[in-house]
Amino acid sequence: MANDEVIKAVLEGKKKILLFRRLADQHTDAAKLAFQTNHTFTYSRELESIITKDGTVVRPGALESEVSIEALQSKKDPLVTMLKTATIKGEKLELWEVTVDEEVKNEEGKYPAVYCQGYLGEWEEEASAEEDATFSGTFTVEMEPQFGYATLTTEQEEAVQYAFRDTTADSEI
Repeated sequence: MANDEVIKAVLEGKKKILLFRRLADQHTDAAKLAFQTNHTFTYSRELESIITKDGTVVRPGALESEVSIEALQSKKDPLVTMLKTATIKGEKLELWEVTVDEEVKNEEGKYPAVYCQGYLGEWEEEASAEEDATFSGTFTVEMEPQFGYATLTTEQEEAVQYAFRDTTADSEI
């Protein structure tokens, strides 16, 4: 593969989005976090090294996963209020990390995703005099994340990026 093809094949971070829902609200669609600036999905496990006469034996511990979230505070994003409340009340949440890239959609039009349940154990709001107000949080995953494909609603896809519109009047508006 030529170098320019390799660069084109690199997945842009902005094409990985987070969606959330309270587990108790499974009858509603998940919501996209507005103005997300960064997130990190971490998988880790403790490794115990045991020295034996034949060499080192490694025993892996349980998988631990967490998602660190950073975003600008929106004036009207109800999801931010829900996430903050869930942190305060200890409510269980669902989280999806969806790769929104047309090149990786499956035959049914679904996007690759990681799904997990867990809790926001940390919430921090920053309001600097010289910067936009931001918030960050740490979502701790319960059990193991699951991998599959997720459907995005029209509203969720539009929230990711608006589509090209023609210059002529739209009769559906």
